Amino acid sequence: MITATDLPFELVQEILVISAQTSLKQAAILARVSHHIYDLIKPILLCTCVYWDEDRSWPGEFDSKRIQSNGKYVRNLLWGNDRSNWNLLTILESCPNLTNIAIWLDASDNDLLLFQEPLSRLRPYRLSIDFSDLFGGLFQANHAQLPMFVHLTHLEMASKCGDWESIEGITYLPSLTHLSLPGEADLTATSVIRDALERCKYLSILVLFVSLEAKWISLGEVAMEEPLPSEIQDLSDPRLVAIRCAYLREWEVGCSGGRDMWTLAEEIIEKRTQKL
Repeated sequence: MITATDLPFELVQEILVISAQTSLKQAAILARVSHHIYDLIKPILLCTCVYWDEDRSWPGEFDSKRIQSNGKYVRNLLWGNDRSNWNLLTILESCPNLTNIAIWLDASDNDLLLFQEPLSRLRPYRLSIDFSDLFGGLFQANHAQLPMFVHLTHLEMASKCGDWESIEGITYLPSLTHLSLPGEADLTATSVIRDALERCKYLSILVLFVSLEAKWISLGEVAMEEPLPSEIQDLSDPRLVAIRCAYLREWEVGCSGGRDMWTLAEEIIEKRTQKL
């Protein structure tokens, strides 16, 4: 019988890395075996950081020293619930390689100013925010050329927007192809949807998020297509898709490369275009 000790060292390392990549739980178990294995899989273990609540925080409660010493490994960050803005500032300043960011909090203008400098240095391609004022009237074409926005392809507005003027800055985003808006279909929201489809010239997908009762967390729920709200059923734009899902689950699935709401929307639109 061949044992692990009979295998080449490099092959054993590769097996451990692949095993760790299957799930964060598996990675956490392997990390406890030895310091060598921990160092080997640290980039996987710390790739995603979730700060939500005690039961759903990974890789543990906020630790500023740990974040500052290991921030280079973090690629995906979710910051939610009522936590210190100064802690969030520490993370943004300590994690220069973030590419997927979700900030779900009620941010005031002062908060936006606080986060503006560290955010402006990052280069994310996915951004999910619980405030839309970031793209309001003060957002101009030159802002869209900051590193923070140049590569942004996926933008998710996690809370209801105001009128079109409150988010019209998204039209300046040079790489934006995927946009998600809350699915409440009042007159204001309907106008915003129409304007986004018309004015965002590179947009290939607009997802209307149809809220679950448990809007943020719904364990076991998978993303599903929903009928368009009656107020916009006259829109024949194939890029428009309504999807029912829970934010946190979809974000976590997307981090691991799974079939999240964006993937579902792409599949739906591809089927539509094949029929045309």
